Amino acid sequence: MALINGALQIGRSAITASQGALAVIGNNIANAATPGYSRQSVHLAPTQYTEVSPGQYTGTGVALYDVRRQVDEALNGRIRTAVGDSASSLVRQQAMSRVEAAFNELTEQDLSTRLNAFFSAYSALQSEPDKITNREIVLQEGASLTNFIREVRLDLAGVQDDLDAQVTYYVDQANALADQIADLNGQVVVAEAGRAGSASALRDQREELLKQLSGLINIHTREVAGGSVNIFIGNEPLIQYSDNRGLSYNETEDANGNKLSQVIFSDNDEAVALTSGKIHGLITARDDQIGSAIGEFDDWTSALVLEVNELHSLGRGLEGFSSISSARVSDPAASLATMADTGLPWQVTNGVFNIHVTDSSGHTVTTQIKVEVGIDSTDTTLTDLANALNAVENITATVDGNNQLQIAGTDAATTFAFSAPTDLDDATNVLAVLGINTFFEGSNGTDIAVKSDLDANHVAASANGLPGNGEVAGRIADLATTGVSSLNGVSLGDGFNSIVGGIATSSRAAQDNYISADVVVQTLEMERQSISGVSIDEEAINMIMFQRAFQGAARYISLIDQMLDEVMSLI
Repeated sequence: MALINGALQIGRSAITASQGALAVIGNNIANAATPGYSRQSVHLAPTQYTEVSPGQYTGTGVALYDVRRQVDEALNGRIRTAVGDSASSLVRQQAMSRVEAAFNELTEQDLSTRLNAFFSAYSALQSEPDKITNREIVLQEGASLTNFIREVRLDLAGVQDDLDAQVTYYVDQANALADQIADLNGQVVVAEAGRAGSASALRDQREELLKQLSGLINIHTREVAGGSVNIFIGNEPLIQYSDNRGLSYNETEDANGNKLSQVIFSDNDEAVALTSGKIHGLITARDDQIGSAIGEFDDWTSALVLEVNELHSLGRGLEGFSSISSARVSDPAASLATMADTGLPWQVTNGVFNIHVTDSSGHTVTTQIKVEVGIDSTDTTLTDLANALNAVENITATVDGNNQLQIAGTDAATTFAFSAPTDLDDATNVLAVLGINTFFEGSNGTDIAVKSDLDANHVAASANGLPGNGEVAGRIADLATTGVSSLNGVSLGDGFNSIVGGIATSSRAAQDNYISADVVVQTLEMERQSISGVSIDEEAINMIMFQRAFQGAARYISLIDQMLDEVMSLI
């Protein structure tokens, strides 16, 4: 009877093991399309042997002693890193595509076309400086150019603001994922307490959340006793067991005065060290790529304003001025060389300029005004400049309550104009910096415009005051191709082309980086699929094998039952 009972136990164990294996196979097939699911496999082993006769032993059946998740934790870690790199590269590539679209340089409706049209208008004015229509065209082309510059600058700022808004959104999303992972840590520990492998579904859910989190921010993980996973960003812990420190953001201000979000840990407001992930890509694109593009574009615009204004301020139109005012300075008693004290956007240089005063009888007197800076105690201030001009016969010059220089003729019939000395290298740029007799107003891409009170008669073209002289107009036209000091010897045309070329290069590099990173992700995912993915064909083969094993065990039990009946009939 003992042998028969043992035989029944063998059959029973075979049926139980086959049923368990078929259940695992069925679960694999059911989750074949489930994202993040890791294939499970059964591990069978023979049970303890027993003595059936002296010195003779036989097995007692089979046991299903383990159901394992087919995972490679090291591979999963590499996938998370690759996903973060890919996500970072993708958002940077997308951001640079938007920057390229803002400049619109692949069409005829672009800034370079308007820049060429502006300088071409000045070239035409050089040829026929006495024609009022040429001067009106210069004003029109200047307005078109400045309008487009402001639009481009606004578009760039809009891209930057949009990226910043996405940073705040994804930081909140990352923090929500961290909360879920911390909660799953607790569930895994409870589910696996003394029962290893009983939380496979929870582990799969957690792995999928870890992958999503790594797509947002750079993390690395370390599993600890009990099944919990600790998560680190750099060397700083984010999640320990079921505790999440939290991620949030605060606002900082960049060099352009824009308020931008910075990622911090919620518990101590320390900055998070970002190296990959979508949030890193957004911040890198926002601060480095877009920020650099904005900075370079503002610098180029500032150079355009200053270089055109330096020439224009020392040129003469068809009419003189009866009165004119300068830009406001912070402190009229401060040296004009000290930008921090005056609030002026450019550095004033040493030199001289001429002022030509024509009285009511038509008599013109030319006076040379000297500006000295960089000597400290004797530096020219706005008040000094006003006093020097006020000493000129038939004009008055004062600094008003708004700290602006006001220059006017002593009567309505008196006019005045400005010019450079014989050697332009000896000229000071003080008029251009103060906005006196200039073409543009503003100092960067946000505020550049044709000066609001400039009319066609006061568009400067002449260097000597003669209507047929177009020397100043020609010098301004040459800025398109002649190197300027504001751009370290590069022309305004080449300077703008350099910006556009740099953006195109950065965009192509970002695209190449994304393609490379995505290839790595796809390769690693294929490797993971070969380990953890469900193959329907393979599962079907296993299902047939365990089905036959079940059928064989059932027939074996039926045979033992018949033998038991025979034994009972003998009794």
